[in-house]
Amino acid sequence: MKRWWLFFLCIGCFRMAAGQNTIGLPRIINYSKSDFQAGIQTWDIEQDSKGIMYFANNEGMLTYDGSHWKAYPLPNRTIVRALAIDTVDRIYAGGQGELGYFAPGPNGNLVYTSLRDLVPASHNKFADIWRIEIYKEAVFFQASDRIFEYRNNSIKVYPSEWLYLKQAGHKLYAQDKYNGLMLFKNNEWQPVNTGRKFTDGLISGIIGIGADTLLVITQAKGQFLLRNDSIIQQHAAFSTGNVNISAQINAMEFVAGTSTEGCVVLNFNGEVVQKISRTEGLQNNDVISVFLDKHNNLWAGLNNGISFIAYNAAIKYITPSKSNELSGYSTRIFNNELYIATSDGAWYVPLAAASGDLSFSKGDFTRVRNSKAEVWRLDEVNNHILLAQHTGSAVLKDHSAVPLFAEPGAWLYKPVSAVYPAKNVLVGSYTGVQLLEYNAGQFTDKGKLEGVGESLRFLEIDNNNTIWASHPYRGVYKLQLSADNKTVSSQLLTDSAGLPSALSNYVFKIKNRVVFCTGKGVYEFDPATNRFVPSAFLTPILGNMEIRYMNEDADGNIWFCSGKDIGVVNFNQSSGDKPFTITWIPELNGKILLGFENIYPYNKENIFIGSEKGTIHLNYEKYTTNKQAVKVLLGQVKAFGKSDSVIFGGYFHHRGAAGYLQDDTEMVALPKGYNSFHFEYSSPAYGLQSNIEYSYQLEGYDQRWSAWSPKTEKDYTNLPDGKYLFKIKAHDNLGHESEVVTYSFEVLPAWYKTTWAYIGYVLLFLAVLYLLNRWQERTLRIQQRRFDEEQQRLKYIHQLELEKNEKEIIKLQNEKLANEIHFKNNALADASMHLVERGDALVKVKDILASVYKKNGNNPEIKNALLLLNDVEKNNDNWDQFAAHFDEINNNFLKKLKSKFPALTNTDLKVCAYLQLKLSTKEIAQLMAISVRGVEIKRYRLRKKLNLLTEQSMTDFLNEI
Repeated sequence: MKRWWLFFLCIGCFRMAAGQNTIGLPRIINYSKSDFQAGIQTWDIEQDSKGIMYFANNEGMLTYDGSHWKAYPLPNRTIVRALAIDTVDRIYAGGQGELGYFAPGPNGNLVYTSLRDLVPASHNKFADIWRIEIYKEAVFFQASDRIFEYRNNSIKVYPSEWLYLKQAGHKLYAQDKYNGLMLFKNNEWQPVNTGRKFTDGLISGIIGIGADTLLVITQAKGQFLLRNDSIIQQHAAFSTGNVNISAQINAMEFVAGTSTEGCVVLNFNGEVVQKISRTEGLQNNDVISVFLDKHNNLWAGLNNGISFIAYNAAIKYITPSKSNELSGYSTRIFNNELYIATSDGAWYVPLAAASGDLSFSKGDFTRVRNSKAEVWRLDEVNNHILLAQHTGSAVLKDHSAVPLFAEPGAWLYKPVSAVYPAKNVLVGSYTGVQLLEYNAGQFTDKGKLEGVGESLRFLEIDNNNTIWASHPYRGVYKLQLSADNKTVSSQLLTDSAGLPSALSNYVFKIKNRVVFCTGKGVYEFDPATNRFVPSAFLTPILGNMEIRYMNEDADGNIWFCSGKDIGVVNFNQSSGDKPFTITWIPELNGKILLGFENIYPYNKENIFIGSEKGTIHLNYEKYTTNKQAVKVLLGQVKAFGKSDSVIFGGYFHHRGAAGYLQDDTEMVALPKGYNSFHFEYSSPAYGLQSNIEYSYQLEGYDQRWSAWSPKTEKDYTNLPDGKYLFKIKAHDNLGHESEVVTYSFEVLPAWYKTTWAYIGYVLLFLAVLYLLNRWQERTLRIQQRRFDEEQQRLKYIHQLELEKNEKEIIKLQNEKLANEIHFKNNALADASMHLVERGDALVKVKDILASVYKKNGNNPEIKNALLLLNDVEKNNDNWDQFAAHFDEINNNFLKKLKSKFPALTNTDLKVCAYLQLKLSTKEIAQLMAISVRGVEIKRYRLRKKLNLLTEQSMTDFLNEI
């Protein structure tokens, strides 16, 4: 008991104003009225089991799921002052003259149910509900002049002048203006048995810090400890403002929300751990509500806005100067002090410890004396800190920068030898390479090394003592230091030597090898070919991505910058079939100092990263071991048709083992006109939204899951009718993936595709069939009559057709016969002509032989030949044979002609036959062996014998025979 008193007496002398802040400040995200579109003041903050945040606001209750804000006003649109959430996520709310709760209604929308009707009529008029506490099976609403107890659907009233209500240590406490601190026990309010009553100071917080000890924080009277019957004052009141609200944030700390100093974090020993005010990034210093969420991050409801404080995050921000925003170029821990090279000199701060998370060290930064303008880099060489400054080179001594040389400016330092201490140190300067000599603990400037005059900000020395220097706009210089250390030989290598380009090349030493970071991956120099080649070690890891910076930590991990992004290759953790894992730090995207990237991996708990605003501190171990489960929430579903309709408000009624799920009875069926949908989803990973990506699939429409994307909304338009299942999942940059959340709905077919429509279609079809049948029967009767008539007509026409066809056949046969006769006549004429020609030839031969016979004295052989020719002429002159063939072909033409005109001679008949064969006069003359004139005379005589008139054609006459 004496020790207990001694402990609290020792910490009773604490004065809050005397504390220093931690050097690392958490990230603060400020939400203004323009973000959440509601009132400026936030009076209370709560969080449900899904992770959704709730805010009691001047214009109602606000919800925030990490991406989307929604407002739920009370029926009388009053200010909401207090909130509380029970184990089934029913949200109790209280405002001016109103108390009740929000719960999921139809289609998953939050619906408010007022409990005011349960209040006894004599107490039905009341002002603001300031606090709500859920204690055991009851809900307590505290107004200024009464406390309402809601239990078993009835309300009991406890009138008095109540100032405060809070559950702490599994007990319910309230402050009465006249009776002090009260305890709810045995269904009634009883005074806490203490010698001193809390009647002269308004309580702003009660925290249980042990089995039987309470820490009581008042608004203006300080802090007190309550144990059994004893109360002692622990601390005096804040020197500059009142404590509006207090809340425990972990087992050893609590936060006080003040009216003028922002949020102040204290431990139970009375020491200020951290102060977060407007200076540290808070929107304003008047904090009226605080809340610690499930991931131990702090929310502050302000007099104007809401702020999220990533109190438990692995990333902190270090700003050396409170009065000026400085860029952080380099960081170094030396002699248990943290040094930061900035755009306005170098700064340092003592560290409370040499290990652990150093961002929690408390203290104020001090400028290194004589450090001026930009200090580009801090290098530790031979157990000294060397400063590379715009004004030249300097060494740190007693927190002062002692110049080594003035002009030109210096970029960095590289010891020539790996043996400690290094005698010679190269300095990359604005105009080439300088040389420092180390002797007896002192650095001496040996001047500039002749041979290269470029500004060299990147230097490395390989295992063959070759110096490599890269210039972002020239290429890579291969340098060789002379034996007398006075000059360097220089060779400029560009894309002609294998580099992707002469631009954007940076040289670093990784895994004891010199590598060159380029716009298309990492390269190494191959002495055998005297060319740059893709790194056989790093290319399979980093591929062809742009790399601007690399550094290796003590565990062999490789930190790198690609564009505006930071990543680390962890060789101590595999990923799938790869013996390494690449972890990106998306929270820092765009926050690094482009062109002057710097990462100082002191140890796995303290990674310092140069930033546009000071230095960023990363607790890599905490970052990678974060066991925070990734969740995804489906916030809202809208359907679009003739009007917009919210078909799902984000709250399922059914709660399963994996959380809230859609029940079969909650599936919505929409008419065809509502076939376009808008889905909103998010992850309640507050402060880590940049780490989260989402993938979705609409079963029934999408064939596969979508690519991962940070977008938190998805639209579908003109979906065909059918049943659909929307699925959404999330993952973070560490590979953690959420459970899949689903939402099913149905787009009903158009009226003409419904069951009743199909029944109507069947009935209509049957009716049409019946009418068609009747119409068909009538049509058949008419057609039968018309058919019979048509048959008669067709028979008549058929008979005519038969007769016509017979005539046509006879005609065709006649034409065929005529053609055959014509053909045979032609053949006969041709044969006759052939005979004539042969006869002519024989006559000529006969004449020649007769002439020869006369000349040769009656040669008997020639005489025999003449006799033989005479026989041939007799045989060829067989008219009877020709006449027989001609009559056979021409239907006894010659016989008919002879019978009609008996006076005709054989010669006349021949002429008639030849004319019938349509032979010309010349051809007839040849056949008859007479002249053309003789033929004409014969034709004339023939006309006389046939008694033909002058105008009558002989050919026509002969054709009629």
